[in-house]
Amino acid sequence: MKRPSIAVAATLALAIFFAIISTAFAASKSGPKASREAVVAQVGDIPITLKAFYAFISQLPDNVQAQALSNKTAFLEALIQRMLMLRHAKESGFLATEHVKMQMERARREILIGEALRRIEEGAKPKASEIRAEYERNKAKYTEGGKVTAAHIMVASEKEAKDLLAKVAGGEDFAELAKKYSLAPERALGGSLGEMERGYSKRTGLPEIIEQTAFSLDPGAHSGVVRSVYGWHVVKTSKKEGSKQLGFPEVAERITKEMGERNRQEAMRKAFVELTERYKVKRYYENLK
Repeated sequence: MKRPSIAVAATLALAIFFAIISTAFAASKSGPKASREAVVAQVGDIPITLKAFYAFISQLPDNVQAQALSNKTAFLEALIQRMLMLRHAKESGFLATEHVKMQMERARREILIGEALRRIEEGAKPKASEIRAEYERNKAKYTEGGKVTAAHIMVASEKEAKDLLAKVAGGEDFAELAKKYSLAPERALGGSLGEMERGYSKRTGLPEIIEQTAFSLDPGAHSGVVRSVYGWHVVKTSKKEGSKQLGFPEVAERITKEMGERNRQEAMRKAFVELTERYKVKRYYENLK
């Protein structure tokens, strides 16, 4: 989904603003050394070196950097124009106005919030050993091709699922139990999902965990209790055609992304719980009228 254009403009403007400040100060303090570097423009007594220009580009959003590198002249003009406006604003005393102070305080808050979030996310990145361990634990998940014929029973609570699991383990007919107890649309079919290829869940809306579980089982085996967003399940695989096991290098990036997102969400959840307690948050929802 595309960001609103105003948000993009604001993000770009903020990046350019801070890039200009760092570039200008770096150039003005470099003294004689600046004259020995390639200079691409000069604004009054402040030279813009090639190094400073590339530093400016590096602070832009990734998608804008590509545009800048393919159209350097236009972006150099943009940098010059911004520096001109910056010098004009400083010499005009705009920093002392309430409007600018308010905007700078708002930008300061957003930078601090962004840094706090960045550090939490950085700490949540999975280690190489954790990524490898995730692969070894879930090898059956990382396969390609193959088909399974499977069925499932879905109920509303973990207790019901455990009771059904005991019945299945005791030898009761899976299809009959599905017809009697399942809340899933496949109830009338004895829980049958038919034959599935990988990616079936994405095409049909079936919870992905059910597909993954079905592919992880040997023919004739049933799962333990499995939870999805819809309820609690017991899955049985009746037939299975061969699939190719993917090697760790083939799926390392995928695992890293999946683990990173899970870790990030959990780290954020814990952080907000801890911070809410530390700073004694109170909520008065009744006043939101």
